Amino acid sequence: TKEEAMVKVTPDHLDQLLHPRFSDVESDQYKKSVMAKGLPASPGAAVGRLAFTNEKVVENEKHNIPSILVRDETSPDDIEGMYASEGILTARGGMTSHAAVVARGWGRPCICG
Repeated sequence: TKEEAMVKVTPDHLDQLLHPRFSDVESDQYKKSVMAKGLPASPGAAVGRLAFTNEKVVENEKHNIPSILVRDETSPDDIEGMYASEGILTARGGMTSHAAVVARGWGRPCICG
């Protein structure tokens, strides 16, 4: 019933709907463009220039250039760049890594590992 369906919806489900997503992830074009996969540490989708340093993300933000912070792993020293980025991508880490926890807290998309 409608009432039963409403009870099954959790706050986490609604939170996921509020984050940006890519529109047609089942299309062949999308599947062919995927270069790598990792853990979905924080929901959402982001588009921007890849920036490999905290300073580059901050510099890009000053010029209104959206950036994705790409790091081996993040540390508290990366906070300014993480905040200025559209999304975060790390080579290492998991669902409880620094990048994942901070990104979820700020509503930034994050892929780890």
